[in-house]
Amino acid sequence: MKKETFRLIIRFLVGTALSLLLCAGMIMTEKLGSNKPLIQQASGLKGTETMMTVDGEPVSAEEYLYMVSYSAQTLSYYGVTDLSVELGEGYTAADYVANQAESQAVQQAVIRKWAKDVSVTLTEEDQAVLQAQKDAYGDDFQTLLKVNGISEAQYDQLIGTSLLYDRLYSAYCAEGGNLRPSDSDLTAMAENHGLMTADVLFISTAELDDDGKADAKALMEDYARQIGAAEDRIAAFAALETGENVTVTTSATYDSCEETVLNTALAALAENEVSGVIEDEGGYYVALRRATDLSAVAEMAFGEDMSARMANAQVEHNDAVYSKINVAAYYTKFSAAQQKLYAQLQETQE
Repeated sequence: MKKETFRLIIRFLVGTALSLLLCAGMIMTEKLGSNKPLIQQASGLKGTETMMTVDGEPVSAEEYLYMVSYSAQTLSYYGVTDLSVELGEGYTAADYVANQAESQAVQQAVIRKWAKDVSVTLTEEDQAVLQAQKDAYGDDFQTLLKVNGISEAQYDQLIGTSLLYDRLYSAYCAEGGNLRPSDSDLTAMAENHGLMTADVLFISTAELDDDGKADAKALMEDYARQIGAAEDRIAAFAALETGENVTVTTSATYDSCEETVLNTALAALAENEVSGVIEDEGGYYVALRRATDLSAVAEMAFGEDMSARMANAQVEHNDAVYSKINVAAYYTKFSAAQQKLYAQLQETQE
């Protein structure tokens, strides 16, 4: 199994036109028309309705429709702006956007539910970070919310969920974290997944002629001899004076399930054993096998745990609300209302 790394990215929608106006300090919030959020205008919903629950954690209509808008905007970067277009037989752009939006909403809800289950909450420091992000927009913050169609409460939830993720990650992966598996469990996981940690030297031979390759190989053989002869091989590796053409990687964790020449060679080494010159089509390596980095294993375990929670989450839709949403029609209205706001912003400068 490949090592999994789960990274949560919370993106806040900011259109290019608005970004330019923000940078120029040109926004005049009193001329932006209706105070009703764009999501409400486009959907006909209040936004507070429960769209679905994820293991009992509610997802509001506003949160789900924010994800719809974000997913549709992302798709537009690839030239797809008409959500009725078929991406495959019987599968439209609107279907893709709906699936992406639900996946993102489930991800958010799973994080919140997991945090509640293990009593992880936002700290005063987190609250300060959230407030600092809002303060950074200054007087333009409310306009930013308006153009993106969401409430301040929804903004707070989005950023707050990202901060909760960071807290969960730290509790699970950092040494001494109260959610971190025991070292014995992490060691067993590393063995089961074939994870190996090593210091590695590499020289690319892609642009070398035969003489250059011979010189590079001789240099790597010398490095291997220096490391192998040292009483403290880790210190010797760190003290090597390597040339600019040598890539040095320390305490990197590799997956023996990935069949590469380097991984095969690493798997044959005992801890603190140094290899000879390892050659593949890209160049030459010398590797020093290290004790497995258990923090890297904890990161893998965290990613697997998160992925499993998402895959196994029980999602129940509130059909009375969910059935009212036609994704293509909603985003057409949302986009048109957003463009109208952009136009109003431009008019303030004339």
